[in-house]
Amino acid sequence: MLEHNKHVADLLASSNEADRAEGQRFLDNPPAELMAEAERMHDAIPESDRPRHDAHLSIYGAADSQTGTVISEDQFTLCWLAWSRYGKTIQELVAGDKAGHEKSSKQLASVTKDYNDWRYGKLDPNKLRSKFDYNHLTVMRCGLDLGMETLNEEDLANCFDETCTCGATHDGEKLRKLRARTTKMIKRLQKALSLPLS
Repeated sequence: MLEHNKHVADLLASSNEADRAEGQRFLDNPPAELMAEAERMHDAIPESDRPRHDAHLSIYGAADSQTGTVISEDQFTLCWLAWSRYGKTIQELVAGDKAGHEKSSKQLASVTKDYNDWRYGKLDPNKLRSKFDYNHLTVMRCGLDLGMETLNEEDLANCFDETCTCGATHDGEKLRKLRARTTKMIKRLQKALSLPLS
């Protein structure tokens, strides 16, 4: 799946219009065999790792979703903006605002403004500055469910060189630190959702 993601990202970044159109087609309609593979991989997640997976889904407001649930583009964008800007879920920002925390209120107002700018075509979320390097964070987050947490620095760098869409050669030490930060974020979400820590 990560290889498919890299292929789609390469197509979308191409200077060739036909390649970009093909990339968008793959993005809008993933191949059936890829969807089946994703379902098999999901079903293969050990019970002990499911809380980590559910914590990740909470970023997009989908922690309690039933199998086959599709997140709307609006929901995904709003949740993605909150997470990428402040490292908090939209639910955390709303809860902080309701509790009277001024910082959360300001962050929620900023996310809401960005969301509305996106809705009305005034903002490309891909051009926003983010708290995270989203490409690397996504590969790491997905990789944790696939055993990436046990790789040494060299194997971690090799894995990213093969699957990451950035095209750069990766540094194992930096990826080890990213893995530690990602694990810490996921554990914070698990705690916030009262999920068992994995």
